[in-house]
Amino acid sequence: MKSPILKNKMPPRACRLLIWITTFCSFVVVGTADRDCDVTYSSRTTKGAKFASPNWPQAYPNNKRCVYKFVGLSSERVKIRFNKFNLQGMSPDCRNDYIDVYIQLTSPNDALLDAELLGRFCGDDMQEDLPQLIISTNNVIVIIFFSDGTKTDEGFQGYFEFIDAWALVTPGGCSYTINSKERNKGYIVSPTYPGTYPNNLHCTYEFHGIPGQRIKLTFNDFSIFHGDDYCPFDYVKIKDGRQQTYAEDIGVFCGKYTDVTLFSSREFLFVEFVTRSGRVSFDENSLDDIADYKFDRSGFNISYEFSTEFIRFDLRITKEATHVTGTECDVRIISTGGSVGTIESPGYPGEFPKNTTCKCYLDGEMNQGRLEKVNVVFKDFFISGSIQNCKEGFLGVTYEGHRRSTEIDEKFCGHLWPPELTSRDPRMILTFDTHGASKARFMLQYEFLSDYAIPGRPIGQEGECNFLFESKRSHSGTFNSPRHPDNYPPNIECVYIFQPESRNEKLLISFDMFSLNPSADPSPEQSRDPHSRKCLNTTDFLELYEINEADLSENRYYAVSIYCGTKYPAPILAHREIKFRFKAMKNNSFQGFKARYEFVPKSELQKGCGISEILSDGKGGVITSPRFPQKYESRTYCEWKITASRPQNKIMIQLETFKIEGKMVRDGGQGCKNAVLRVQKGKEMSEICGTFNDSELSKTAITSDGDTEVIQFLTSSAALGFKGFKLTWTELHISGGPCYGFKCQTTGHCISPDLKCNQLPNCGPVDKSDEICRPLASSHGPTPEKVQVVHIVIGTSISVFFCVVLLICGVYHRKKFRPRDRHSPETDNVEVRYVAATSGSNTTDRLLTIDKSESNRSSVQTPEKTEIARDHTGHNAEVKKVFNEHENGPGDQNSLRHNHTVISQEKPSTSTNPRPVTAPKIQKVSIV
Repeated sequence: MKSPILKNKMPPRACRLLIWITTFCSFVVVGTADRDCDVTYSSRTTKGAKFASPNWPQAYPNNKRCVYKFVGLSSERVKIRFNKFNLQGMSPDCRNDYIDVYIQLTSPNDALLDAELLGRFCGDDMQEDLPQLIISTNNVIVIIFFSDGTKTDEGFQGYFEFIDAWALVTPGGCSYTINSKERNKGYIVSPTYPGTYPNNLHCTYEFHGIPGQRIKLTFNDFSIFHGDDYCPFDYVKIKDGRQQTYAEDIGVFCGKYTDVTLFSSREFLFVEFVTRSGRVSFDENSLDDIADYKFDRSGFNISYEFSTEFIRFDLRITKEATHVTGTECDVRIISTGGSVGTIESPGYPGEFPKNTTCKCYLDGEMNQGRLEKVNVVFKDFFISGSIQNCKEGFLGVTYEGHRRSTEIDEKFCGHLWPPELTSRDPRMILTFDTHGASKARFMLQYEFLSDYAIPGRPIGQEGECNFLFESKRSHSGTFNSPRHPDNYPPNIECVYIFQPESRNEKLLISFDMFSLNPSADPSPEQSRDPHSRKCLNTTDFLELYEINEADLSENRYYAVSIYCGTKYPAPILAHREIKFRFKAMKNNSFQGFKARYEFVPKSELQKGCGISEILSDGKGGVITSPRFPQKYESRTYCEWKITASRPQNKIMIQLETFKIEGKMVRDGGQGCKNAVLRVQKGKEMSEICGTFNDSELSKTAITSDGDTEVIQFLTSSAALGFKGFKLTWTELHISGGPCYGFKCQTTGHCISPDLKCNQLPNCGPVDKSDEICRPLASSHGPTPEKVQVVHIVIGTSISVFFCVVLLICGVYHRKKFRPRDRHSPETDNVEVRYVAATSGSNTTDRLLTIDKSESNRSSVQTPEKTEIARDHTGHNAEVKKVFNEHENGPGDQNSLRHNHTVISQEKPSTSTNPRPVTAPKIQKVSIV
């Protein structure tokens, strides 16, 4: 159907011509167009230009499929670099929009379904998800752009260029031969270098020289995908020899390298380059193709050189010397067991190689049966330069070649000969550097010696594992099993002797590591007995001896303890010379042990306790750790020797509180590593450590075999400090007759009666009868406890009686003589006393009146003065008393009391006295 506009009105001829020209020009671009967005770029038209996604720089449209073809001449390669890239999607899935890149096509019309795909790319992170540079293996690259119907993004823009293939790719393709007769120097590169190399390549490079020549390879640029240390995906393998022979591998390389130089030992060399697809990095969290292009896969650029001038050490002087494959002049000398030989610098004593670095590896034996170290003595030496800086060449020494092969510990130059040198592990590395030197030469003798990696001074015959540790040489240090921390060799015996300088020094030993044969762990019965001889019948062991100073013979040591398995020995304190003997059986090899020793003055060890002798009085006592209940200190030694009051009695030890670092174990482990409580029982010492709860404390008791008990507490220099311990000791009375003290109900022990009810455990495990404090019947009459109770009751009763009497007297006295209130009128009174004269006396009877007024004043009146006061109303009060004499005489007081009369007050009258006086009441009448 035609458009209405065209149907109604046709455009003029000029407009139709313009439309035709515009349409034609839209198809005539640098390349030719397929469909609406397919483009082909040809080298015949341009050598380089930009290309972009549809509608660039606007967002590309949905549902597009565009093909970009880049076709060069047969002698050219296509080089592409993206400047902008932003397509919807997420690598590596790319489920929305993406581009597919093909770089291994031989023709632009090759079927893409059968072609090798370089990769599918999307997202917006060019550095992570896109190759930085793409170069074709031939002269064609095809890029297919696809967008779905969901959403669009910015798109992409890049630059393409057609370049000369001979400038980048080795002639002959991916497998070729390089002959020194044609070219002595040159370089080889990987296909598509410096662009991303393609997948599934297998390229070979064979170098053929003439006899006497050697080949030198230098890595100018090397970037091969690194999947793991063993290069599981892409790699370059270099062999010292021809491909067809069993040539020794110089190395397999992947990852990034610069300035690496390799040498062949002869005139042939073979290089192999292999790539694969489906790369993953084992360093990534996600094992997928995302790792494929995060690594710069630009390939390699390696230069080569054929020459007869490359040097090497003279290997004729020693049969143990071999050339180190891949190096110019490095030599390895491997001991065959105590080997001895001579090493000379290259060209010695004449010309030396300038600007060269050569290394000599001296490798001693390191197997299950033997461990060696190397000793070097110089016979001639001169390297120009100052010994302060050695800038004009040097001889470097690495003492621990196995552990630190790339580090130089010491450098020597000048005319002074270096001192005698000894390695600290089985390998010593000598580095001979002549860069800048005007003269350089040396000659030395080497000898491989037995080495057990034990820091003491070797004694005895060469090869024997005997070592001496003297206080005058070193006051502290370590000693260990042979080759520790590596496994000790089987079927070996070593001796360690420790000699204090004086009697004021003590030797403190603690173990940082202990792992002999685990099958030799002590049984439950042995767990507290470090002296068990059962270790001798099982497997590897460490035995402790002390010297018998009274014995002057050679075998004057006697065994003290023996240790085996994996349980750490407790700290050891020696007062004299000691010896350890380590024995490994034929088929055993384990990590062994490491211990530290200290020669410590006695004053530094005895912190707060020292050595104490306790003579028992037949009862018992309490012993605590230093500073209890606070933390004990490190390097502490305490000893208590308790002797019973009678030879037949024994001493029993019970724990009341116990918290010492460590743990009592039966199947190996830390044990009493840094702190221990030792309790002697006969000739044996029980070792205790850890934390005990109440149930464990009640079950723990140790009884001496004789009348003496020795208790020792020892902490190492590494002890952290815990609460410590509190223990009770009790003398057990042993007799054939009855117990005259207190007999424990459960254990049957006979102890002193003074220990009853002392709030301490004295009867033994699970027996608390000594703490039952109620009275008990006795067939022997009143016990001292009963008599004591009666005395207390009587004394208390008497005291209470006297207190009650005193309280009653006090109350009575208070009521009788308490002060009265003078401010109340009711309390004003008059006390009248009649004093009668005795018969035969000249004194007459008197009537006394005592006035107790409010002013606390008293007045005494005779009978003539009967008016004594006035009341407060101003009236006078008169008191008259009439006393009738009793017919029986004046002594009859009752008659007086019954016949006295009190005259009532008169009527009130006015008085001129302003002070009101209240008539007092007669309170008391008495006859005296």
